[in-house]
Amino acid sequence: MSSTVLEVNSSTLVLEERISCRPLTLAIIDVVALTLLTPSVLLIHGYHPFADDAGIYVAGIRKMLDPSVFSIDASFVTAHTRLSIFSHLFAETIRLFHIPLEIGLFGAYLLSIFVFLLGCLKLSRRIFRDTHLQWGATLLASTLFTLPVAATALWVMDPYVTARSFSTPLSLFAITACIDRDWKRTALWFAIVAALHPLMAAYLAGFLAAYALISGRHWRWLAAACLAAFSCSAVIYFATRHATLPDGYREAALTRTYFFLSFWHWYEVLGLVLPLLLMLVAAFRTHNIVARNLCFSCIAIGATASAAAACFVHTSGSFFLARIQPLRAFQLIYIVGILLLGAFLAEYLRGRRSPFGMALLLFIAGLMAVAQKQVYTASAHVEWPFAAPRNPWQQAFLWIRENTPKDAVFALDSNYTKVASEDTQGFRATAVRSALVDDLKDGGVAAIFPELAQRWKIQRDLETGLDQIGDQARIARLKPAGVTWLLLNSRASTQLACPYHNAAVMVCKLP
Repeated sequence: MSSTVLEVNSSTLVLEERISCRPLTLAIIDVVALTLLTPSVLLIHGYHPFADDAGIYVAGIRKMLDPSVFSIDASFVTAHTRLSIFSHLFAETIRLFHIPLEIGLFGAYLLSIFVFLLGCLKLSRRIFRDTHLQWGATLLASTLFTLPVAATALWVMDPYVTARSFSTPLSLFAITACIDRDWKRTALWFAIVAALHPLMAAYLAGFLAAYALISGRHWRWLAAACLAAFSCSAVIYFATRHATLPDGYREAALTRTYFFLSFWHWYEVLGLVLPLLLMLVAAFRTHNIVARNLCFSCIAIGATASAAAACFVHTSGSFFLARIQPLRAFQLIYIVGILLLGAFLAEYLRGRRSPFGMALLLFIAGLMAVAQKQVYTASAHVEWPFAAPRNPWQQAFLWIRENTPKDAVFALDSNYTKVASEDTQGFRATAVRSALVDDLKDGGVAAIFPELAQRWKIQRDLETGLDQIGDQARIARLKPAGVTWLLLNSRASTQLACPYHNAAVMVCKLP
């Protein structure tokens, strides 16, 4: 009996070794195909260079290109640049080649799409022998480029440029090298990911460790590692739950409802459970050793992260684990799941069924395009460089950039990013002017960097209800904070001089 098991295990290891040693060379036709697929992804999923997290990163890049901007809010603009080389490299590249920032961002976005597709194709070639399956996996990844990752506030890939735009595809390169058991190459890709985005690198480290243990059949070590990770979470939680929180930090952390499973709807929790269940079914049904190992790796990482989040990330305690956001480990799980699903569909919908496969891809692409247009309702689907913005808020931001002093300090209602027509377009990134904080993005910065929480709360309170109060109250609140200009909702009542207004907003100067 034991000799039979040893023979099975030996043959399994030999099969995996053969799979992992297949050549990974790319033919010219592959590069051409990925190059042609890149603009298709752009047109399907759109491009919004100053929206959401891009507003934070672009503002940081602008600060590095011109240190004189953002004088009073530099701590919020540059907070993330202390831990990542991304903004530094980007700014130096712009400076070296003397290209406009808008062109640099657009080129970087196209490059990130290409590198992501390349990473998907390389990883698929490590999993599947059949070229048809490899391209089926890659094509599905291209159509689900902006698929939300449960309720973690992440997409598979962002429709704009951030550090994740490159840390994510390079993570796929690291996983491919790990499957090859090329530890030097694995370490190199991991080091680059860590330099670009340390938090995402932490999730990648867990995934690589899980795969290495599973591929080596070290099941006891895997169980011990998962238990150790859970135990460390417990120790951190109980050791820090009575720690003193900076003034305003709790309010800042609670603006990130996706940190806490208790705020999730049942269908959002399903976004965590269902992928792991499907992985479990696939692991026991597939004869593909690499695919099976990847499934078990996803299950180990996903289950551990979910257990830690459920038990130790909630609205009581120190919020230390909330800042780590363990559920963001599901980004890699989603990408692996998409590749496996794409290969399964390609296997089933081949030959005479191939027209149905193409129709399915086109349907999914159309659905994703419609979904993205619903996210950015007031903005162009693709915001081309230097094109006049359609969004009325961005129109006002551009007027501000061109018509107000460089040292102007603005105040906006702290909830301005929640207005439907605003589309979470970043004020600082577009207007290149200093501003007091907002709830959405600056609240997130304060949630990650507690030392900024008190300042965030003070400024947020100054701006709360700014559109509803009178001019005297606005002046009394904002003048001591150094504010010189206001951006008010077009329906706000004011007697201040407002040299610009449109259907959504008006720009007013404090006396």
